[in-house]
Amino acid sequence: MPSRSIPAFQAAIRQATSGQDLSIDQTSELIDAMLRGEASEDVVGELLLALRAKGESVTELVGAAQAMRRHMTRIPHHHELLLDTCGTGGSGSGTFNISTAVAIVASACGVAVAKHGNRKATSLSGSADVLEQLGVRIESDAQGVAERLDSIGICFCFAAKLHPAMKHVVGVRRKLGVKTLFNLLGPLCNPAGATHQLLGTSSTDAQAKVAAAIEQLGTTRSFVIHASDGQDEVSLDGNTTAIEVTPAGQSTLQWSPADFGLSPATAASLSAADPVESAAIIQHIFAGKPGAPRDTVLAGTAAALLLVGKVSNIGQGVTQAAEAIDAGLAKTKLAELRG
Repeated sequence: MPSRSIPAFQAAIRQATSGQDLSIDQTSELIDAMLRGEASEDVVGELLLALRAKGESVTELVGAAQAMRRHMTRIPHHHELLLDTCGTGGSGSGTFNISTAVAIVASACGVAVAKHGNRKATSLSGSADVLEQLGVRIESDAQGVAERLDSIGICFCFAAKLHPAMKHVVGVRRKLGVKTLFNLLGPLCNPAGATHQLLGTSSTDAQAKVAAAIEQLGTTRSFVIHASDGQDEVSLDGNTTAIEVTPAGQSTLQWSPADFGLSPATAASLSAADPVESAAIIQHIFAGKPGAPRDTVLAGTAAALLLVGKVSNIGQGVTQAAEAIDAGLAKTKLAELRG
């Protein structure tokens, strides 16, 4: 590690250990050094654990996201409105890949989608894992991803491919084996620059921090989601709270299963042991199979359609999502994504 980086990391570790938040610029410079490979695994690990013990702050999220955005491979496109359904993960609910299915159904409803995601980290099946199981080529380079987005209106932005500088921190993250600052950053660093985000979070604390961070980073309109049953998705088991973030500020929405006109569904009824089972559930939904998984995807898609202004209320969103599935449009969109 270059000697000029050592004092900055040591000072930041002392600062975090004493309970003081790092500034935006300070965090940004430290993450820059990490992503350039200029910091040893030991000092990176020490800093990440100190931030975790203190509790990562909004300024640290913003600074880290700014640095990651500078290092990512960007996806050019012509869409003025672009949706992402990537969340933070970490809820531990063990459900199938709901947000991935929602992304495909939303695209089938005519919304341009750049789904950002990675292989499993805190879940049994990551979005990359299930899409690969569904036959989607996840390893496309930036040009291939851009061509897919422009030609069919949906693409998958594989984080491992489009955030190449993350190779410098993969080892230490694996060695630490706990959630760190980086686990909250994925949704804040969409390579295609999504204008609208349906962004699931695993706790009310993470929800508040991510909403504040995305407000500072800039968004056209986003819903930062957390459900009362602990899910990082729009849930039909209790209430779902969405913090709406626009350039004008924040407001709060809340939905119950009755608002969607759908039957309650527990997380247990949505479980998938691995990517194979998750893919099978998604294929069954797109084939028209009724039940809790379909209803949960309808609810999530309804929220996405409301977010982008395709519908004026959540009930209309459910109807439009159901029509897209029943007309075979979601199944066709998945086939196009397989390409």
